[in-house]
Amino acid sequence: MFTIRKRHASGTTAKEADHQPRVAVGEEGGVLGCAFSGNWTTRTVTLVDAEMRKIEKRSGFQTLALDLSHIEKMDTAGAWLIDRLVSAFEKKGVEIRLQGESEIASILLGAVGDAVRREPDSGGTKPPNIIIRALEAVGRRVYEMRDDFLAAMNILGATIRGSQMKLGRGHAVNPAAIFNQIDRMGVGAIPVVVLMSAIVGAIVAQQGAYQLSYFGADISVVDLVGVLILRELGVLMTAIMIAGRSGSAIT
Repeated sequence: MFTIRKRHASGTTAKEADHQPRVAVGEEGGVLGCAFSGNWTTRTVTLVDAEMRKIEKRSGFQTLALDLSHIEKMDTAGAWLIDRLVSAFEKKGVEIRLQGESEIASILLGAVGDAVRREPDSGGTKPPNIIIRALEAVGRRVYEMRDDFLAAMNILGATIRGSQMKLGRGHAVNPAAIFNQIDRMGVGAIPVVVLMSAIVGAIVAQQGAYQLSYFGADISVVDLVGVLILRELGVLMTAIMIAGRSGSAIT
């Protein structure tokens, strides 16, 4: 058995219509009263947005009294709509009175109001023209280059004077420490560099002889290995091995 629920013109059911947001407006003695009821949530505030905008345009009263005691549900969208109404009349110098708000409604209105008032007013300032923006970009790049230069000089100065600042010695560079590092990074790296160069040279010789044999030039593999290792790969591998072995501290 199917049950067909009666729907209103807006497409909502009768049960949903009972919880739609509503605003009852009345004016007496220079006081404009607005009583809110229903669910003021993201899904329903569009139903009263136009009515709220009409209220914001009203004038001729000194006090705005808002009754929130009959609001059943509220989220940030509903709080923003009410805060927009409050802000519109605060700018006109109208006194605002809130009554009947629940603890949740009070927290939401306060949070939304603080967030809205922290947003900068982008409509009052005109962006500069393209010439000003171009000059501003150039000036900013110059300042960045200056900062980079000062940082590089700071690093260079700390490198030269670091030992004196830490050890309190009268000279900036310690020759004994330099030779110690050369021994550890250079002389100590000879075995592993020789081993890797020999392995790479053997692989290049084997693969080179195999490929050159198709052209009858396998005898030239000796010259290939000699030139490649001594002129190209040897220097490159030595630099890579020393830098990697020392933790890339000198690269």
